[in-house]
Amino acid sequence: MSATWHVAAVLKEPLNVTLRFVAWYLDQGAERITLFFDDPQDPAIGVLSDTPEVTCIPCTPDFWESLGLSPEVRFTKRQNAAITSAYRGQAHGWLLNVDSDEFLALRERRISDLLAAQPDEVQAVRVLTAELVQPVPARDDMQFRCPMERDVARRVYQNNTRFFGPRRKGLMGHPQGKSLTRAGLKRARLRQHWAEVPGQGRAHEVELGAADGAYLLHMIGEDFATWRKKVPWRMASAGFTHALTDQVAAALKSDDAEAALQEIYAGLHELDADALARLHSEGVGVSLSLELDAPARQRFGALYTG
Repeated sequence: MSATWHVAAVLKEPLNVTLRFVAWYLDQGAERITLFFDDPQDPAIGVLSDTPEVTCIPCTPDFWESLGLSPEVRFTKRQNAAITSAYRGQAHGWLLNVDSDEFLALRERRISDLLAAQPDEVQAVRVLTAELVQPVPARDDMQFRCPMERDVARRVYQNNTRFFGPRRKGLMGHPQGKSLTRAGLKRARLRQHWAEVPGQGRAHEVELGAADGAYLLHMIGEDFATWRKKVPWRMASAGFTHALTDQVAAALKSDDAEAALQEIYAGLHELDADALARLHSEGVGVSLSLELDAPARQRFGALYTG
């Protein structure tokens, strides 16, 4: 017997990013996907209107007001409120709370089977992050780095260790991953990485990672153009460490800002052959042969141009 599960996300992305996200999770077996569009005029709303498994919610001022908020409230607070509203409206199964650049993947089993195997006392399953890196030279398979201790990060990154803060465990984004939360937890509030239950704190969870064949694939540095587009948002929302924020700010003021940013991006997200070998020798590298675009091409055809 398998379990049903839903996906919810708040997003503001190019059409291709949204279509890839939707197609991936439908292909993985999600029963329903609820998308909260931070741009109420997002063209993806019309494109997805004929996809019965997808619910599109434009985040108009009236929508935020219905949650006791306004569009000016900081994004993470609005995000948590929207996802919590989706969770409280779900009568059965589990809810996966992810961003549009995060792809839950399992080796050799379906997500529904993983959830069905959880005992009744497990309220959530949290899957740790595996963060995309760009090998130089490029390879056919996809390469990811997993959370690592500070001494491991020093051995892997060597001169580039300065780019990585001590709290993110050798990643540029979050190491905590994201959670599938069992429906029906009374008055639970969903946060970015887990659910909180009144009188209990965090939901009683099972934590899974690469050793379990479970990955929250984070495409945070997929290419320079994507990374560059989000620099202003990360600068304003503590998306970078303090040291990195200062370094990016200095680059933006330099005579050749784009070249300076390219150098920072390479230090953060590119690994030469020696660094990639160190990553794997330390047991914190993952090689996966998968094509994230394939489900979107199959489901959306010419609408998807990735």
